[in-house]
Amino acid sequence: MQFMIGVDCDGPACVVGNPGHALSNSRDMPFAREQATRETDAAARALFDAGAERVVVWDNHGMGSNLVFNRLDRRCEIMLGSGFKQRFPGLDETFTAVLMIGYHAMEGTENAILAHTYSPDAYRAIRVNGQALGEIELDASVAGAMNVPLIFLASDDYGCAEAHHYMPWIETVATKQGLGRNCAFSKHPAIAEDEIYAGVQRALTRLEEMQPLSFARPLQVEIEFKKTLQCLKAGFRRKNARFAGAKTLRLTLQSMLDWRC
Repeated sequence: MQFMIGVDCDGPACVVGNPGHALSNSRDMPFAREQATRETDAAARALFDAGAERVVVWDNHGMGSNLVFNRLDRRCEIMLGSGFKQRFPGLDETFTAVLMIGYHAMEGTENAILAHTYSPDAYRAIRVNGQALGEIELDASVAGAMNVPLIFLASDDYGCAEAHHYMPWIETVATKQGLGRNCAFSKHPAIAEDEIYAGVQRALTRLEEMQPLSFARPLQVEIEFKKTLQCLKAGFRRKNARFAGAKTLRLTLQSMLDWRC
């Protein structure tokens, strides 16, 4: 069995950021890096203890170099940096499943902690076939395009609820309860780590129930920006994009493997 763990830094226990700033520019970032590392390590250890032969950790927050890599289980392989051509780089149909640690709810989710979709400054909404999706579903559907299911998610309670809406079969652990964009009622970090270890092991006993996330093709994608200039710039960069108003682009994709955030 081989697995890939996608890791963001907004969703771990006790991470709330600073008002008016992205997490990477907040006082919370040093702790977020450490806690995301510990939660990822808990998930990786659960996989190895259940017989996994290979675990790849994909650091995907910001520029993709956030985790304290030498504190991960030494059996982990690490995908890091920026500029990859697709989400879940290196994933293919030979993987058993993917997992997500430290993810968060989509842009506009009331009371969710640090809610955004890829960029807190750029995107107001991303819709596929008319459905608003967040990073959880978009990344899961990239894996799904390779017939690889998402089996486990650790996030705040809003991120977990969002994931269950689209993928009711997955196992989740809510690391904290969102009370606003920058405030939470959180589990102790060590408790969250223990729960992640147990949750991953539960997911592994239910592999036959897990399903790849997919949407009807061709995929009709709408990207709504927060500013007109952002939309104009993106419209000239993206092939086959069509303007649908001052702040929205539309494009048609044949597969989520063609998705670029």
